[in-house]
Amino acid sequence: MFLTKSSASFESIGQLIVLIILFLFVLFLAYMAARIAGGFQSNAINKKSNVKVIEVFHLSNNKYIEIVKIGEHYLALAVCKDTVTLLTELDESEVREHERTMEPINFKSILDKMKNERKDNE
Repeated sequence: MFLTKSSASFESIGQLIVLIILFLFVLFLAYMAARIAGGFQSNAINKKSNVKVIEVFHLSNNKYIEIVKIGEHYLALAVCKDTVTLLTELDESEVREHERTMEPINFKSILDKMKNERKDNE
């Protein structure tokens, strides 16, 4: 009787370990899919593209003004839900391109700041 209970518990532990391994594998696949999709969206894979979005300005829900470089021409576009309208062509001297770099977030400094604010309020 004791032998059947222990083998059942070993089976349950084995199933749990297999389930955890499968979960980690699916999590890894989701991570890789997100990385690949992010690379496509940021145009990191195709850096030699002739089309480059310089800047996007959000006007309202589903309405944007975009400055786009196509070849050697800069265009201002109005992008709506179903349409894209050319507003004007811009001279190269009118456009200021800047590299978008994200600074790493230092969570420790944010938490320290929040702790200090909380102590000041008490």
